[in-house]
Amino acid sequence: MKKKSISIFGVTGSVGSSTIELLRHRREEFEVIALTCNKNIDLLLELSREFKPKFIAVSDENFFLDLKRQAGSDFQCFGGKEGLKEIANLYSDIVVASIVGLAGLDPLLCSIKNSSVIALANKECIVAAGSLITESAKKNNCQIIPVDSEHNAIFQILDGKLKKDINEIFLTASGGPFHGFSEEQLTKVSPADAVRHPIWNMGKKISVDSATLMNKGLEIIEAHHLFGIENKKIRVIIHKQSIIHGLTLMNNGALFGYFGKPSMLNPIDHALSWPDCKNNNIDPISIEDLNGLSVENALDEDYKSLKLSRYALDRGGFYPIFLNASNEIAVKAFLSGQIKFIDIPLVIEKVIEEIGHSGNKSLETMSGLEEIILADNEARVKALEIIGLGF
Repeated sequence: MKKKSISIFGVTGSVGSSTIELLRHRREEFEVIALTCNKNIDLLLELSREFKPKFIAVSDENFFLDLKRQAGSDFQCFGGKEGLKEIANLYSDIVVASIVGLAGLDPLLCSIKNSSVIALANKECIVAAGSLITESAKKNNCQIIPVDSEHNAIFQILDGKLKKDINEIFLTASGGPFHGFSEEQLTKVSPADAVRHPIWNMGKKISVDSATLMNKGLEIIEAHHLFGIENKKIRVIIHKQSIIHGLTLMNNGALFGYFGKPSMLNPIDHALSWPDCKNNNIDPISIEDLNGLSVENALDEDYKSLKLSRYALDRGGFYPIFLNASNEIAVKAFLSGQIKFIDIPLVIEKVIEEIGHSGNKSLETMSGLEEIILADNEARVKALEIIGLGF
């Protein structure tokens, strides 16, 4: 059996680490072509010596010379943004795109032209440049498979179904640690409280996004681009147990669901195996796990992050970029103690109000990556200004 070639962008992060865990059990199926990291060159080199890729890269140029010195002649080394593009321009059957933030956009767009499958773990890129990404994928006959649990669930549910037959899709949210809190209780929430997620072990930023439900707001935009589903047909439901990862209601009344234990390994394994569904060593769900499952609607009027996200999606153009960038700045400000938890959506709302006039330009008429980054920077500067003024 011919091995599939694979490149992993962001191999030292959580998605990259989970991918490596799976590859250790499937060495006979895959040949690792390239690995990249942001700064952690020690782990990059350790993994490179284990999997022996031909090419490795560090995105932070400050670490490039050290990487090259330690790697010697074992690997061909690249550094910085241009180095990542060099790697992205190499052909791989599968590219795992898990670089965080808009730093991953340029290599992602290059990889789409040079791979058959993109296992996508970068929410920010789809939110900021969804139509550019999906149009490029269609043009280059590249299949994008999301590896976050909710969108991967919907991807699998929709397999073989016609878009015209879909009534609604449901994205599930655990509700985070503050579900059911009063506004008074939310004013007293600390950063330490916000990063303690009840189900998933995640980084600080995504944990706060889960608590505000901004992660679901961004996922609404992501689902729209990935599946071509209208905003009004994308629902969010609270499901505390994180066993149901996605639901789809068809026009004939049939409800399809994806059930599984909360693990990143399942969606990543699906992306690596697609279009096949292979046996794996992942702990399967049991009937007993379905006992006591609960769901409830997450209404836009109860969650400002959902309302702002839907507004940004409806307006289109730069608005989703403003939403994502201002959220990142607001979350950082909360984690550093500059603002309260309940102030996060207020900062985002003010940014959108104050610079949203430029958001009418559609992504289709943008000149490309530079213009997207300029819009992102504009929102970040405005958010910092608003926070500095105490809004």
